[in-house]
Amino acid sequence: MMGMNVWKRAALAIVRKPVRSGIIGLLMLMVFTSLVAQVGVSTALQKMSDDIGRSMGIGFTVDTGENPASLKEASRFSRIPGVEKTVYERKTLAGVDGAHPVVPEHGPRLDSGLSTQVSVLGTTDSSLSEEFQSGLYRLEQGHHISGNGRNVLIHRDFARENGLSVGSTLRLSQEDRDSTVRVAGIFSGNVQAQSPMPSDASENLIYAGAQVVSALTGEERVGTIRCLSDNPQALSAAVAQAKKIAGSKYGVTDDSARLSGVLQSVETVRDLVRMVLLSVCLADVLVLGMALVFWIRSRIHEIGTLLALGIGKMQIIAQFAIETGLMAVVAALCSLGTGSLLSGYVSSLLLHDSGVAPLESLQVEALPPEQTLLILLLGCAVIAIALAVSCAAVLAKSPKSILSSMR
Repeated sequence: MMGMNVWKRAALAIVRKPVRSGIIGLLMLMVFTSLVAQVGVSTALQKMSDDIGRSMGIGFTVDTGENPASLKEASRFSRIPGVEKTVYERKTLAGVDGAHPVVPEHGPRLDSGLSTQVSVLGTTDSSLSEEFQSGLYRLEQGHHISGNGRNVLIHRDFARENGLSVGSTLRLSQEDRDSTVRVAGIFSGNVQAQSPMPSDASENLIYAGAQVVSALTGEERVGTIRCLSDNPQALSAAVAQAKKIAGSKYGVTDDSARLSGVLQSVETVRDLVRMVLLSVCLADVLVLGMALVFWIRSRIHEIGTLLALGIGKMQIIAQFAIETGLMAVVAALCSLGTGSLLSGYVSSLLLHDSGVAPLESLQVEALPPEQTLLILLLGCAVIAIALAVSCAAVLAKSPKSILSSMR
């Protein structure tokens, strides 16, 4: 019965003082929201970092320079232990019948032969190209090309300039050789050209199957070999073996440095968000602690009355604990929504302002259940400690001292 009275008194105390209870509950909500948002951001950005490493592909690149490698030579690199995927690329120039390159408004005047050429990048998998993986290019329509088919990807501006769409056909030509291709996809994005030639502009780049470039050049050769690994620990050994195979004939570049900037940006964003949210959380805890002290002190008459009625200190503490616990449960449940919104908003805002293309398109995922539960329990522990300190300041006094202070 006494247990029922404690619960009843706790519920009545919350209902009878809605403003006071609302302020305490709001402060608890702020604490829980900061904690939930912090763990949401930290876990989500860690997952993003892992996803970037997997999607962009850590590996190495073999550049054959002026001596394109044969398929047999290229296959030696794909058989290196630790290499999971291999992409063969080769770039060439070609004329295009039925369309014309996008010519910049301001640029040098070129001969008609040069101004009608485009760059054709033959690849065995366009989705694994460096530009697509780093987010500089994005597929807008259609699908990526792979294998040795005669499908191509064209730039959005090139398609708009020439009235092309997915399914359109083009004829590429080089000297007396030609190849008819079909548009399988349209991409967007821009990379700073290294020369003023129109063919070097992103708008005039065509991704094609390796068979297309072989038909245009008249030989099956490989200009660039991109080897990807799912195991970062095995990368250094794979790079060392690749350099041994390449010797002085080819150049080998470790691509892990290409990811370091992006991954470092993710880490910087995560540290910044954690620092901000933890600072807010600490401030909320201090404010909540002071609010609980005033909350207990404002109820000195109630405490004295209960003591006068013969109710012990432990029962009074139990009542306050139940009141605080009920408000904490409501605040914790509400924080699942507010914390998720805050983590998503803050992370997206910082990601979009990062200036790093791959980060700008990332989205923060839902809150991780296990980590969220642990952080909520931590928040409850913090509130319990603040309540204990607040109660100790008043209930440590003797009943006579408390009753005398009511006068």
